[in-house]
Amino acid sequence: MIQTAWLSANKGYLRQILVCCAVSILPFVYGLVQTWPNLAIEEILKGEAGFAVDPEDIAVIVSMVTLGEFLMPILFGFVLVRLGRKTNMLLNALIYAVAWALIIFARSPFWLIAANFAAGLGCGIILIIGPIYMAEIADSKIRGALISVYITVIAIGQIFMTSVGIFISYFDMNLIALILSIVAFFCILIIAVESPSWHLIDNDEVKAEESFNYYWNTGEEADRPQAGEALAELKETVKLEMESSSSYLELFRTPSNIRASIIVITLSFFQGASGIVAVFTYGSTTLPRYDGFWKPYPTMALVSALNLVFNLVSIALIDKLGRRPLSIVSNAGDAIGTGIVAVYFFLEQNTEWDTTNIKWLPYIGMILYISSYGGAMAVIPHILVGELFPANVRYHASVVSVICIAGSCALFNYIYLGVSRAVGVAAMFAIFTVCSFAAAVFSWLYVFETKNMSLSEIQAIMTGRQRTGSRPSHELNDLS
Repeated sequence: MIQTAWLSANKGYLRQILVCCAVSILPFVYGLVQTWPNLAIEEILKGEAGFAVDPEDIAVIVSMVTLGEFLMPILFGFVLVRLGRKTNMLLNALIYAVAWALIIFARSPFWLIAANFAAGLGCGIILIIGPIYMAEIADSKIRGALISVYITVIAIGQIFMTSVGIFISYFDMNLIALILSIVAFFCILIIAVESPSWHLIDNDEVKAEESFNYYWNTGEEADRPQAGEALAELKETVKLEMESSSSYLELFRTPSNIRASIIVITLSFFQGASGIVAVFTYGSTTLPRYDGFWKPYPTMALVSALNLVFNLVSIALIDKLGRRPLSIVSNAGDAIGTGIVAVYFFLEQNTEWDTTNIKWLPYIGMILYISSYGGAMAVIPHILVGELFPANVRYHASVVSVICIAGSCALFNYIYLGVSRAVGVAAMFAIFTVCSFAAAVFSWLYVFETKNMSLSEIQAIMTGRQRTGSRPSHELNDLS
């Protein structure tokens, strides 16, 4: 009896969590896509794909994922923005299924090129739509945690591919990814319900009410009036937001959108500028070799594992400690970690100091860096992009955020070797340190706290308007 009452009172939470699990199969596959080349290239060159592939073809095949991810919002964004959040996720699953099927049944390098480009298109949907959808269906008390889960699953997919993948065949590896894509499609089709905000954007109040009731966190009859108030507030909020145009220019037309854009664009840029891609790409070749306890390759394996562990920690903390304090601490920790690495290489390369006995120092810096990064900065921009923007530009803001993250990662990954060779590794890590320190200061001065706030409360703060009613205690946090 007590168990039944608990389930009735918490059915909204359970549905939100269940939908998050279903949708999160897609970022897991995203992680498989990102790490597939690490295992597949060697197998393909051995002839496991069933046909000959030249090294020049490999370069094209691998680059197609990034190209597809970059081009998706440019080529198809005008279509995706007119589709529902759930429809986007279903389309993502179908694209992934087609991509993995092309890999499995490939008969020439062109098939692999087409498959990786298709997978890249799917990856473009993953980071843009997923955080928006989770923000629109999740209660304020677990919204940050659910978005964090969604992003963290990418790391789990990467570790799965690089660990389990080495023990199975090329064909089985691709087959598992195909099966997961198909499972994701049917799980989302059966379990997920379109967000109330999208139905209101689409002018369908009947379906919006049905969706709202599906995700509402309590089944108690006494709470029905509160549900009605919350739904009325949601309708009013979306109506006000949709009075403005839906375009990228709208992100920079109103003071509230400008403020939100500055926060998200800055933190998105600093996510890549902290050096995360360079650390994963060049970490094993940057760390000094010596006969002590620390070794480059085992340390980088530990770095990957710690990234996942602290991503999981962030899930537990993000809705308790809040976005702003975690962003400050995370970026400050990143700055200290990369600063330690910078100091070591400065001493080694620019002074006569004998660094033989402190070669372990940059290893500690790397571990501190990834622990701090995984603790918050890995997910903060994705959470805020779903919280700070009104419904009419939420998609456009997510596109801009993803482009800023990808652009800063590509920029600093590209200049890493050139700067390191011309000026020294210390200079590159000093740049990372300055960027992370700037991000910590920016978070302290400019970012405001959004934990346990509904989306309409956040917009009320952003715009300075008064809300028409008090927020019910069990309110669904899809109020924008």
